[in-house]
Amino acid sequence: MSDLSSATLNYQLTNYAQGHMNDLAESRALAERLAPSTPVPGASGQFKKFNDKNSFMPEDTARATGGDPKIIAFTASDDTFSCKPQALEVRVDKSELDAAGNNQGALGQQLLREGKVGAMLNKASLSHTLHVINAVLTAVSAQPDLGVWSDPDIDPIDQLDDQLDLLTLDCGSSSDIKLTLDVGAWRALRNHPRVKARCTGVQVGGITRDQLQGLLMLPVDVMIAGIVKDTTGLGVTSSKVRALASTALLHYSAPNATVYDPTPFKTFTVGMGSPFGGVRSYDALNGLWEGHVIDWSRDIKQTSTLAMRRLNIS
Repeated sequence: MSDLSSATLNYQLTNYAQGHMNDLAESRALAERLAPSTPVPGASGQFKKFNDKNSFMPEDTARATGGDPKIIAFTASDDTFSCKPQALEVRVDKSELDAAGNNQGALGQQLLREGKVGAMLNKASLSHTLHVINAVLTAVSAQPDLGVWSDPDIDPIDQLDDQLDLLTLDCGSSSDIKLTLDVGAWRALRNHPRVKARCTGVQVGGITRDQLQGLLMLPVDVMIAGIVKDTTGLGVTSSKVRALASTALLHYSAPNATVYDPTPFKTFTVGMGSPFGGVRSYDALNGLWEGHVIDWSRDIKQTSTLAMRRLNIS
């Protein structure tokens, strides 16, 4: 028996959760990179979906003396978001608390609670990142006939430069461009003979990430993504796969995303929207366990069809 309606904010566990999230910054970074959190005032509303050149069209800002200012027009189409409720709970059994108290008293019990809340936060962070990756890979098709980096006669840098050129034409900007590489794609790139031949002294060991940034035609923020998921359930032999699965993504991303910029994907969320802002706790009606809950809302949307390009690497 439970009484979730009686859950109240647990300040001690909330403080712990906020500190723990600093340790999870790297795992959250990929999700924020691909679909940045975009706070909205309510669970549903409209956003601008950019699908043509209007994303970066310049304006004639001249105003005649006594005349009205130029009004910015958005010719992007309107689409809607609907943030769905999300929640996770972890329970601490009375027998576990008794065992922890027998060893270390109240401190042991608190460490037990923090350990379980930490595991819940880890799962929430991984789950969110995987939802973002799935949304991106479902919506963005790979560029045809590109990414065969196992072929020694193909130059991966030339292919990336071509895509950068096309991306800047679509977006009208050469700033705030990111390259996100799965570990497998990065391995294929750094060990490719044509790539190594571009850098004196690395023909044997492969290039570094810094060298890759110097090889590309534009300044690009490079991330090597190593997020892994297990495709089998509890009690079954582990089967781990990389979430991005030999994928390279080139994408424009505006700093501090809002409903009005052409970042390719956004995670709309009510208010700050983080599941880690507050931990609520309650005691079971039967007195046998206590529950600790986090809840939030989310809707992951593609908001620009032009601002991301995908290569499947083989």
